[in-house]
Amino acid sequence: CYSKKNDEAVVSTQSTGEQYSTSVNAVLIPMMVLGGILLLVGLIGCIGACSGKAGLLNCYFIVVLVVVLLEVALIIVCVVKKDDVKEVVLDAADDLFSRYKLSYFDNDGSSPNVTATEALAVNVMMGIVGCCGLTNGSVYWGSDGSVPPGCCSDWSGESINSSDFSDYKVTSCSAGGYGTEYTNGCTEEVESIMSEFGVVIIVVVVAVIVFELICMCAACYSKKNDMVA
Repeated sequence: CYSKKNDEAVVSTQSTGEQYSTSVNAVLIPMMVLGGILLLVGLIGCIGACSGKAGLLNCYFIVVLVVVLLEVALIIVCVVKKDDVKEVVLDAADDLFSRYKLSYFDNDGSSPNVTATEALAVNVMMGIVGCCGLTNGSVYWGSDGSVPPGCCSDWSGESINSSDFSDYKVTSCSAGGYGTEYTNGCTEEVESIMSEFGVVIIVVVVAVIVFELICMCAACYSKKNDMVA
């Protein structure tokens, strides 16, 4: 019986690890594909400039122009629709956190309203941002001091067993050996990060757009003067 129980725990842990890996890959793979496309575009521009091939330079110019226009459009949408975007994100986060709280704090977790992947996502999100709960820190989860493991500074994401709902709630970070508890809610923490680094992000985006415009001008100049390295 003991061996069977351990085998089931191992299988469940592996299943959770696979779910986490799948979630991460869903983000990393598109980023890698996008990076590969941008690298290919850069190589096309470089080869076109070195060989003086107008067709390659035209292709490079058009692609970079499309990228710049998309970036500008995205910035305009984010500025004009800032409140709408914020509302959509907050509504989605509130729905996810509320279902997690209902499943594991308001109830015993035996019939959760969130999937194992969603529950893991809540904890990983809090661990990455360095926050606890959607608002007001640990108070968000209740008055008894219990929190999800993602609220703890030393939680690594390896302790959750999808078949054991008790893993989604700890009495305290120190009692579980997970270090200290994050004090800010995720909404407050994200707003603080955006306030602190918002200017830096804007400067970086503008610098990237300016660099892309310089590259476009260089492509036009290379084509016009038929430069061959």
